[in-house]
Amino acid sequence: MGGKAASTVSSVLCCPCRCLFCGVLSCLFSVLTCIFFSAGLVALVLYLLFRPHIIRATAVSGELSAFHLTPRTWVLRYNLSVAMELRNPNKRIALHYHDVAAHAFYEGQRLADAALPDFFQDTGETTPLRAAFAGEGPLVGGVAAAAFRREAAEGATFSVDVKVTSHVKLKLWVITVPGPKPKIDCSLRIQRRNATGPTPEFRPTECRVWF
Repeated sequence: MGGKAASTVSSVLCCPCRCLFCGVLSCLFSVLTCIFFSAGLVALVLYLLFRPHIIRATAVSGELSAFHLTPRTWVLRYNLSVAMELRNPNKRIALHYHDVAAHAFYEGQRLADAALPDFFQDTGETTPLRAAFAGEGPLVGGVAAAAFRREAAEGATFSVDVKVTSHVKLKLWVITVPGPKPKIDCSLRIQRRNATGPTPEFRPTECRVWF
């Protein structure tokens, strides 16, 4: 009888605490559910209102005035310039680009980096970008050197990748909010220019853009 009475007293004492704890959890769950639902609703309204579109990038010109591989040492000497056009197709969202940088690659190996100026892009605006890379560095591994020799023998048209990275802020009317970090990847075919010959023709190339 004594053990049963003690158990009853313990249950009576713990029940209010248990009810209070359950009430707090229920209230917290309701608040979090309301916050997530409101955030989702706001995001949906903003999407329907502004209809954001991904930016578009096109490489409009490219020039290789030097692209030579030193025998035995596999040191690549390069002078590359690329001009791009970056378009903001959005009708209600302007873009602030900052920490903009371009990176040149050959056969997956980074050749050089180039810092580009920050800029503002209004709705529907197209902005020109130009990046230049000059210097020299070793090609690591025989695969890259073999690819260079093959492309040099096939008309000296080389496969070069130019990538652009940046941070973006979105301007929605008078409000500026942090945006995504776009990455632009341009896979280019550029013919090396001869010192005495005309400038080779470059075919404009659409670049891949993702976030």
